[in-house]
Amino acid sequence: MFLAICQGLGLAIAAGLILGVVFPPIMPTWGAVAGVAPIGVIAAGAALNGADEALWPALPVGLLGAGLAVAVTRDVASGAIRRQRDQLTGAEIQAPSGVTVIVVIAAVVVAAVSLVLAPVSLVALLALASLGISRRQRAQRKHEGLRVLR
Repeated sequence: MFLAICQGLGLAIAAGLILGVVFPPIMPTWGAVAGVAPIGVIAAGAALNGADEALWPALPVGLLGAGLAVAVTRDVASGAIRRQRDQLTGAEIQAPSGVTVIVVIAAVVVAAVSLVLAPVSLVALLALASLGISRRQRAQRKHEGLRVLR
């Protein structure tokens, strides 16, 4: 059961990575999480069903994996958009194609490796959580000096 849950987690993370970079940046993060949650649950359920295991773990595993992946990916993609803002027109407001390609390749690698070596998805989950926490802390430090000026 543990290996099937790890495989489902890897597939849910892959779905969250891909959809996080593809969703338009104007969509709020909670909307992206709500949009990717059913896909993450279905991906995790497919892995559990393929292993003839109970399907109930697909709900928390799919929500956690896909939700975290989409939130972190949107943050990374929005940072890339901010850095390229002066080169973009209104119609091109989407993640740069280089970032999109890198994220999609990472998603394919996570999905493929988690199907072969299932616990690797736990490492991917920890890496995403670490990246998300470090980006949030950096954003808070960035505005720390402005709060002192008030």
